Amino acid sequence: MLTRDRFLAELETSQRREEQTYKELTQGLYRGLQSPLKALYDEMVSATANLTAVTAQAIQDHPEIIKILRYCLAPVISQMRLGQIIGIKSTGPFEKGGAKPAPQQAADLVRWFINYLDRERFPWTEPTPPAWSEPERRIAEHYAKLCTVALVSNQNTATQYRNRRQEMQERAIANALEGMGLLIQQELGPPATPKVRRKKGEPPAPLPPRRPAGIHHVEDVRPGHYVREKTILAGFERNQKSDLTARPGADPKLFCIEAKAVGIRIDSAKRLKELNDKFTDWQGSALPIVTIGICAGFFNPLELIATIRVRGIPIFFEHDLTPLADFLRHGEYFGSPWNPQSLFLEVPPAQLQAAIEKIATTSTEDETDADSEREAVE
Repeated sequence: MLTRDRFLAELETSQRREEQTYKELTQGLYRGLQSPLKALYDEMVSATANLTAVTAQAIQDHPEIIKILRYCLAPVISQMRLGQIIGIKSTGPFEKGGAKPAPQQAADLVRWFINYLDRERFPWTEPTPPAWSEPERRIAEHYAKLCTVALVSNQNTATQYRNRRQEMQERAIANALEGMGLLIQQELGPPATPKVRRKKGEPPAPLPPRRPAGIHHVEDVRPGHYVREKTILAGFERNQKSDLTARPGADPKLFCIEAKAVGIRIDSAKRLKELNDKFTDWQGSALPIVTIGICAGFFNPLELIATIRVRGIPIFFEHDLTPLADFLRHGEYFGSPWNPQSLFLEVPPAQLQAAIEKIATTSTEDETDADSEREAVE
C-alpha cells in the first residue's frame, strides 16, 4: 500500500530529479541558441546599418530579422501582439523566412520599431549620438549584441524547455507502456482490410465513411496497443486531448494517461486542475475511461493526496513507472488493489476538501500565456 511516508519520499525524489533535468536541459538549449541568434543579429545589423536605417525595404528583403528587432525594443514585444498591431495573427511566418510582409505591413512594423527602439541600449541611434572613439563604439556595439541575444535566448530557452520537457515525459510513459508489451498504434480503428481486386465490369466499391480524427469508441484503440495525442470525442462537456491512451487487454476499457511536470510550486494547482477537469469530463463521457496522472517535480503534496483520495485519480511518478505497469495489468496500486478510500486515512477530510476546492478554483492560464512567444528557433 502507498503510505504517506513512501509517497513523500517519492515526491522528494521527483523534485530532485526535476531540478537536475531543468539544469541539464536548459543549459544545452541555451548554448545551442547562441550561434544561430548571433548570426541573425549580424544579419539585422547588415540590413539596417546597425539600426540607423530600419526601412520597409529591409524588412521585406530580410523578414527573419523581425525576430531580433522585436528584442531591440523597450519593452520587448511578442510575435502575437506585434502581429495584432499590424492586423495579422502573428509575425511568426515572417520570422521563419517563409513569408514577406506586404508594403503597408512593413511600413507599420518600421514605425513601431523606430518608436520603441531601446536607445539606451543602442545610443548610436540617437539623433545626436555619443562622441565615442572607435574602440568605445565597438565595445558598446559588442555588449548591445550580447544583451539582445541573451534576451532572445532566455525567452526561447523557456519556450523550448516546456515543449521538450513534455516530450521527455510522454516518451518515458511510452517506454513504460512498450516495456509491458504494448505497441504504438498509428491509425485509429481496426487494421485496414486488404483491398479486393475489382473484377472487370464491376462498379467501384463505395468509399468507407470518413473517420473522425479522434477516439469515439473503445474499438478505436486495439487491444495491446496505445496511441498518443488523440482527442476523446465522447467527452461529456468538451472534446479534450489525452496525452497517451492505452488499452492493455481485450476489456472494453481505456486508460487516458496525462503527463504533468511542475518546475515551480505555485503551478501545482494549475496542472492538477487540468488533470481534474479532464477526469470530470471523461468520467461523464460515453466511454469507459480510467484517468491516470503521471507527475514529476514540485507538486503540493496535499493537493496530490487530495487528487488521489477525493477524486479517485491514480497518481504515479515519472522516475519510477513500474507501479503503472502493475496498475494497468492487474489493477494494483503500489502493491494493493486500487481503492483510493483506503489511502492516507491520517489526513483530515477538511484539509483534503480544502485542497480540492483550491484546485477547482485555480486558473489554468499561466501569467505569460496570453502574450507568450509560442515559437522555436530552428
